Amino acid sequence: MHEYEISILNLLKKQKIASPDYLQENLGLGKDSVLWAIENLSKSGLVKVDRENSKVPILSKEGKEYLNKFPEEELIISIHRAGGSQSLSQIKNEIALIWAKKNGWIIIEKGQATITDKGNQIAQEKTQYVYRDLLNKLSSTDLQKVGKIIEDNSDTINQLRKRNLLEIVDRGSVKSIQITEKGASSQLPANEGIGAITRDIIVTGKWKKEKIRPYDINASVENIYPAREHPMHEFIDVIRDSWFNMGFTEVSGPIIESAFWNFDALFSPQDHPTRDMQDTFFLKNPPKISVDDIALMNRVKKMHVKNWKEAWKEELAQQALLRTHTTSVSARYINQFANNTTSKYPVKLFSVGKVFRNESIDYKHLAELHQIDGIIIGNNLTLSNLIYTLKQFYSQIGMEKVIVKPSYFPFVEPGLEVHYYDEKKKDMIELCGGGIIRKEITKAMGTNKTVLAWGGGVERLMFNALGIKSLTELYHNDIGWLRERKEL
Repeated sequence: MHEYEISILNLLKKQKIASPDYLQENLGLGKDSVLWAIENLSKSGLVKVDRENSKVPILSKEGKEYLNKFPEEELIISIHRAGGSQSLSQIKNEIALIWAKKNGWIIIEKGQATITDKGNQIAQEKTQYVYRDLLNKLSSTDLQKVGKIIEDNSDTINQLRKRNLLEIVDRGSVKSIQITEKGASSQLPANEGIGAITRDIIVTGKWKKEKIRPYDINASVENIYPAREHPMHEFIDVIRDSWFNMGFTEVSGPIIESAFWNFDALFSPQDHPTRDMQDTFFLKNPPKISVDDIALMNRVKKMHVKNWKEAWKEELAQQALLRTHTTSVSARYINQFANNTTSKYPVKLFSVGKVFRNESIDYKHLAELHQIDGIIIGNNLTLSNLIYTLKQFYSQIGMEKVIVKPSYFPFVEPGLEVHYYDEKKKDMIELCGGGIIRKEITKAMGTNKTVLAWGGGVERLMFNALGIKSLTELYHNDIGWLRERKEL
């Protein structure tokens, strides 16, 4: 029996029951040593361990910065010092402005933020701010008592969590250790030999003369969590490796894009619903992005007018937006490589990047997501080549049984979709769409090459890779889940 176990049992024979903190303080042992020893004693039936799960608050970096003053408090103090009113153009912190208004500290009229009586109370520190008060309590209260505070302030804590100032995690802990009848009646051996190598033992040469007790390398200790990549980044690397294995080259393009490359170059009519503000995030700054290749723009204009039988407006093509798909990257590279005399065909390219859509959030939809896009440029390519390529890719990431079915997209003909059936959700999950780029587009790009193209969401592949129930789980900043999540 190890000396730590002997020390703990000797103490418990007198005390009967004790907490881990009491054992640490009275025996001069470290936390890991105590936990290791009591686990061994528990396995031997010498002690009974009472465990509990508790809620533990963890403040974010931003939350720690707010312990002194929240930005909305600083804003109210600033407005108070300015005489009770301030122009909105002078207020740079939008978060502070939003919360000051939400709290009823200011009213906004005619471009001015005017402080209210309630705001004056805060500015003069006559009233404590409930969010800062609670944040300070959680940061300074003993963990044994913090559970009651969390329970009594659930609504306020939810607001702090939404602002990413605080996270509440479940943590298991040992509440107390009680000696059993077996432990109380056990005959304890004397502490013989060296149990820990110290500097003094090495310097004096004592280790050469005395017996060194065996050390159990399998003993339980407190969990240590090494740094890990976010699963999204880790999975994107898996995707990249899969395309590299298939002989593809990675390319990229701008996130802030013109409507020309995002829509017009891909044969999407200028009155198409996907351009509507409900789906696309258009920008105020910059409001437009010019198209440098005038000859290309004129060919695209001709394509639209001839096939859609409607006027085509250059100002709509120049609208600046957050790209809604990475197919805009593919469009740029079709233009670049389809007529490159130095290229060896087929040219195989892929991209992975963020896209943005004004979507309603649910378990399989996000407003900001990652998308895979790819093209193969060559001669005499068929839909069979595309289906084979996609099946080969999905099989590499553990999705052998995918379903391919016909579909429609403005920029391909014929078109297809790839799905898989999620057994847990009892639902079909769309993985990607693709097809053969229309001749109207390749002609506008000035080439007669055949182009196979596809695009699909990355996050949806995570259902299978991580076994998550909703895509929103990827972005909850749950430290416990990020540490203990399934390996990819």
